[in-house]
Amino acid sequence: MAEIANKIGRYEIVERLGEGAMGVVYKAHDTIIDRTVAIKTVKMTNTHNPAAHSLIKQFCNEAKIAGRLSHPNIAVIHDVGEQDSSFYLVFEYVKGVTLKDLILRQEKIPINDKIALIILLARTLHYAHQHGVIHRDIKPANVMVLDDLQIKVMDFGIAVLDTQASKLDDTMGIFTGTPYYMSPEMVREEKIDKLTDVFSLGVLSYEFLTGVKPFMGVNFKELFECIETKEPEPPQSIAPSINETVSHYIMKTLEKDKQKRYQSAGEFADALEFYMEARNKTKTVIVSQSPDFNKLGLIKMLQDRYLFFSDFTEEEMLTLFSLSGKKIFRKGSTIFKEASVDDKMYIIIAGQVKLIKRSQYNGKVTLLKELKSGDCFGELGFLNNSPRYAAAIPETDTVCILISDTVLRKSEPYICLKLYKNLSVMLSERIRQSDERICRLTLEIEALKATTVPPIK
Repeated sequence: MAEIANKIGRYEIVERLGEGAMGVVYKAHDTIIDRTVAIKTVKMTNTHNPAAHSLIKQFCNEAKIAGRLSHPNIAVIHDVGEQDSSFYLVFEYVKGVTLKDLILRQEKIPINDKIALIILLARTLHYAHQHGVIHRDIKPANVMVLDDLQIKVMDFGIAVLDTQASKLDDTMGIFTGTPYYMSPEMVREEKIDKLTDVFSLGVLSYEFLTGVKPFMGVNFKELFECIETKEPEPPQSIAPSINETVSHYIMKTLEKDKQKRYQSAGEFADALEFYMEARNKTKTVIVSQSPDFNKLGLIKMLQDRYLFFSDFTEEEMLTLFSLSGKKIFRKGSTIFKEASVDDKMYIIIAGQVKLIKRSQYNGKVTLLKELKSGDCFGELGFLNNSPRYAAAIPETDTVCILISDTVLRKSEPYICLKLYKNLSVMLSERIRQSDERICRLTLEIEALKATTVPPIK
C-alpha cells in the first residue's frame, strides 16, 4: 500500500508502528467508537497479478479465521476493509513487545516467568486447536508480551481450519510458515495437523529459554535437512539454569515422529504446569500455621456450604488440601485479573476478597461480591480454563488454598472427576434457573404487549 495520508476509512492515523514485507502497521484512532486500534495494511499495485491475489486471500483468511476465536490471549480483529484498491485489517491495539524483541535484547527474565509465558501460549494454542484452527506460523515475532506478563497471539494470516489442512498451499507462497519454526512434516510437504503447531511451539520455547535456535543452516536446504534429521542439544546443556525436567519436556515437543510428541499443546502446558506447581508448593505458606485455621472445621464448613463438596469424605478433602498450593496474598495486590486465564479455584482460609468488574466502555468499576473465610471462588477457571469474568482483589492480607485442575487431574484423577461432575451439576442448575427467568420475563413482556392499548392516530 502506498503511504497513507491521515485517514483509512473512519480511522485516523496516529503513528506508524512498523513495516514488513506485506505492508505497514499503524496505530490509529477509531472515530466512531472512540478507541485506539492497530491497522495492518497490504501493499498493492496490481490486484490482478497472482502475488497480489495471494495477499488478498491471506488478508481475507486472517479475518475469517481469527474472527471465529474469542480469547483474551488472541488479538481481536475489529474490522476489515478496502480503500483505493488497498486492503487493511483493524485489530485491537496491544501495547507490549514481541517475544522476538525480548530474545534479541537478551532481556533478563526470571526462568519461572519464562515458563509461565510458555504455559500461557500453550493454553492459548490449545484453545485455538479446540476450535479447529491450526496457526501454522507460531514464532516469537507473532507473540506480543504485555507489561503484566500476559500475551497476545498475533497474525493468523496463514492459519487454516483442521478440516481443510493439507499440503503447502501454493496460493500462500512457496512456504507455509517461517522456515526456522517449521515442523518436519511441513518441510516434507505432508498433510499437517495441530501437532505441527506443537513442534513450532517447542522451537519457540527452546529459543526463548536458551537464546539460540535449535535448528540452523546456511541455506534452506541445509536448514530443512537439520529440521528433518538433527537432534538438537538439550536446552539444559546450553543454559544450565534450565531444570532437567523442563529440558526433557521441551525436547519431547521437538520429536521428529509426531506420535512421540505431546499430543496436544494442552498436554505440554499440563506438564510444565505440574512442574511449576510442585516447585511453588515448597515456597508457599504452611496452612496449619495460618491464623484462625482449623482444618476439620474448614472441611465441615465447605461440605455444609457448597453442594460440590457435600459428598466428599473427610479423607478426600484432606487429600485435596495436601495436593493444593497455599499462598498469602497481600492487601491491595491481585489474585487474578479480569480476562486472565488459569486452572485454579480458590478457598479463603483467612482474610477478605472482593470481586470487581471494570466496564469496557467507560472504565467504571463495579463491586460484584465480597468474600470471607470459607468462601470459594474461581470455579469456572478450574473447570474449563475459561477467562476470568472479574478480578479478585484482597481487601486484607488473605490466605488461600489454590486447587489446581492440572495437579489434581494428574495426581488424583478420581477426586478430580468427582469435583468436575459436582461443579457441572451446579453450573447446569444455574443455567436452568437462568433459562426459567428468561422464559418468565419473555412471557411477561408478551403479556404487556398484548394488553397495551395502541395509540390513537
